[in-house]
Amino acid sequence: MGLSSERRFITTIYVILGCVILDMASCHFIVNSTRYNPYVVLTVCKLYLLSLQTVAFSALRYTISDILDTMGSKHEKMLGQTYRYLYFCGLVFTATLPLDYYYNGEVLYSYGTAALATYILVAVYIISIVAATFILRAHLKRGKINALLFWMAIWSISAIIQYIRPKYLIVSFAACLGALVMYFELENPLGAISRRTGHFSSAVIRDYFDYLYQHKINFSMMMISFRTMADAHTETKLLRKTIEMLSEFLFSIDTARVFDTAEGYFLLVFDNTDFMESTKFKIGTYFQSVEDDPNVENAITLLNPTYTIIPNSNIAENADELLMLLSGLVPTNQNAVNKNEIIVDSETIRQLKHNKQVEKMVIEAMEHDRIEVHYQPIYDISLGKFTGAEALVRIRLSDGTLVYPNEFIPIVEETGRIIPLSDSIYRKVLSFLRTYRIERLGIERIELNLSVKQGESPVFVSRFLELLDKHSVSPNLINLEITETSSLSSKENLLNNMNKLIEHGLTFSLDDFGSGSSNLNYIIDMPVNIVKLDKHLSEEYFKNKRAQAIVTTVIEMAHSLGIKIIAEGIETENELEEMKNLGVDYIQGYYFSKPLPEHEYLRFVQTNNL
Repeated sequence: MGLSSERRFITTIYVILGCVILDMASCHFIVNSTRYNPYVVLTVCKLYLLSLQTVAFSALRYTISDILDTMGSKHEKMLGQTYRYLYFCGLVFTATLPLDYYYNGEVLYSYGTAALATYILVAVYIISIVAATFILRAHLKRGKINALLFWMAIWSISAIIQYIRPKYLIVSFAACLGALVMYFELENPLGAISRRTGHFSSAVIRDYFDYLYQHKINFSMMMISFRTMADAHTETKLLRKTIEMLSEFLFSIDTARVFDTAEGYFLLVFDNTDFMESTKFKIGTYFQSVEDDPNVENAITLLNPTYTIIPNSNIAENADELLMLLSGLVPTNQNAVNKNEIIVDSETIRQLKHNKQVEKMVIEAMEHDRIEVHYQPIYDISLGKFTGAEALVRIRLSDGTLVYPNEFIPIVEETGRIIPLSDSIYRKVLSFLRTYRIERLGIERIELNLSVKQGESPVFVSRFLELLDKHSVSPNLINLEITETSSLSSKENLLNNMNKLIEHGLTFSLDDFGSGSSNLNYIIDMPVNIVKLDKHLSEEYFKNKRAQAIVTTVIEMAHSLGIKIIAEGIETENELEEMKNLGVDYIQGYYFSKPLPEHEYLRFVQTNNL
């Protein structure tokens, strides 16, 4: 990929090759010293010593120069400069100091102050490399640290052996062996290639971005991802086929480095924004040709390529931040199938950073038990008392401030954190029900919000029933609220799970009807007992005739199907009376009470029901 570490490793390999050649050459000239001029023999022997120092210095430079050149402090960079001076001075001293050689027909070696200076300098470099791997271990990969330490260990041991037993000429061999270990552990070019597509793999994306940011190289980037309206099985087949076809085509793109993320999308990194625009046009033309090709399955056209374009790498400060932003830009649902291009600007980055901060806040709240559940009473018109409540989550910050769900639920649903958060809420609610036995106060059910991601999960039913059993709570006390959504990826799984839970005595309601992707088919298709009119729809009922017609129709249809209606957002007595006249079954809103903490809710129910 053209990284500094790659170039320096290649340099080190060539230096080691030269060292081995000079080692063999020095042996040849010493053995045949009677046939050559003594100055020629000494020159070759000194060149070998100089190559040993160069190998050691190249290994040190390979270990730490990236860090000292781009990340080091002023003193650290001065230290790097000092090593360079030491290297050049060592070459000069070794070249000028006296050297001699010995050969008795079996044993041969060179000796003298030049050889001693070489041993000392190489030892200094080896000690420096070992020290650097420990001092800079936070900046080095674990594999690189282990390989470097192994390399220095076998080199040191071989040098000691050769010093004690000169007839074992193994120092340059040990350098080769160490480099071989480095090659297999870190620098093998095939290790950077995806076996699936032949492009650069996801394993080296961070290294490449690190290199670009450390050397202040500006770049632009395009991410090609896919979304489909097909079912999960068909989508997998289409995605595999599309990636295979696109991968072949991308080999024709010579203006970008192409990375296969192994997650169903490609990253293209450009040195020039103009190249990115022309490449996007080529790819778009390619997809059009695929759709028009009668030899390609028609189903392939169901896949929609989405281009996420980052015009300037300056939107992120470093590789880690850029990768974090990219993870938030990968499409995960079908909410914007018709939008096939996303230009990442400062507002996009601001929103992504905000989302990450919110996600971090939720994680910390779960870790420090700052998740709270408040209960909003639900009034039963026919019985004239409060027979239920909706459990609503709150996060209590360390300063005591409450954060409301609209500020974090949409974000944690996107990131997948909704599942552990919901588990935490369920445990708190079930513990509350077990502790206070609120059914004795006339409460017939508590409504819990169910994330679609959880509802689709194949393990959700068993996990939820296990929670109920663990807390000794009757399933009849629980009603699960499902919100209308277009992010549903497997309706079949959701319906199967709902029916299994219904068999155990749980009930379901359709929450927030009249907001988002409202659809009357939800009422028909879903096995729900209750439909909750969204607060906004309830408000609009008192403002315009269209909303009145919709609400009246929904209530009549629901009642004809045996489904009851809850009106949310009722805040005045006039609104309450109007809803009663319409035939609404339950009322939820500030007219009766805002959501209350556990003990306040208990007092409210005791006061009003008893």
